[in-house]
Amino acid sequence: MNQLLVPKNQSGIHLKTFLMQWGLSASYWKALKKARALFVNGLVTVWDIPLSANDRVSFPFLPEETDLVPEEGPLTILYEDEVLLAVHKEQGLLVHNSGLTQESSLSRRVLFYYREHGIKAALHPVSRLDRETSGIVLFAKNAALHHMLTKAPMKKLYLALSHGPWEKFSGVIAQPIARKDGSLIERCVAPQGKPARTRYRVLWQDAAKSVVAFHLYTGRTHQIRVHAAFMGHPLLGDTLYGAKGSQKAHALHAMRLQFRHPLSGKDVKITDPSLPFFLPANKAFAPCISKKKDER
Repeated sequence: MNQLLVPKNQSGIHLKTFLMQWGLSASYWKALKKARALFVNGLVTVWDIPLSANDRVSFPFLPEETDLVPEEGPLTILYEDEVLLAVHKEQGLLVHNSGLTQESSLSRRVLFYYREHGIKAALHPVSRLDRETSGIVLFAKNAALHHMLTKAPMKKLYLALSHGPWEKFSGVIAQPIARKDGSLIERCVAPQGKPARTRYRVLWQDAAKSVVAFHLYTGRTHQIRVHAAFMGHPLLGDTLYGAKGSQKAHALHAMRLQFRHPLSGKDVKITDPSLPFFLPANKAFAPCISKKKDER
């Protein structure tokens, strides 16, 4: 049961406004009322009543169901607490099934883990990755936390392998990104697009390729892939924004995720220690990753 205390400076605030300031969505507010699961000073209420200083507002996270079928499979857990789960996604694995299709997916493996451990939760992937991208995927164990996390700022660090040597070893790419005309998938840099900012640092390069760390300030679809291609350095294997050809695995790995926990307020930093699939474990690459300090 979550319990919130109304501070003195918010005396008179209405219940719905108070809960939405805390981070609940309007739909979750309605669901709590319907389930008669909202309490003020221990008494059930279904009304948007004004609150007084030191009132105790409490509610549980509602049980959830899903029609997705669990799938037993490898699952590497990077972080877990009562409301969050972060796992490693291998390259080529779908994060979440569209509709009720039962293709192998990370969400189905997470659901199997939930069922095996008695966790009553549906699937709420917070940080989604393209099928061909590997690395960290964060799941919320209920809809309320999912909503809070989608509104919270997150620091995301990616590692990539791109074509050619970069002229500058570090910098910020600030170019707006829009959906490309006539395409449902492809994005492009365009003046009418949404603002997008990506910081990059070259960790190693030769005449043919570069290992680059990318830090996202914004979270636009395909942001790193679009910005890298705009700079003239599309990711290796990226046939959508680089050289055209049959679908390949683009060289991108979600290496680190950092955010403030929506309940505890503590800083959470999650790192995927696995070597990205596109980097061979040899002396040419490993030292440059470990010795170079990535930007924060």
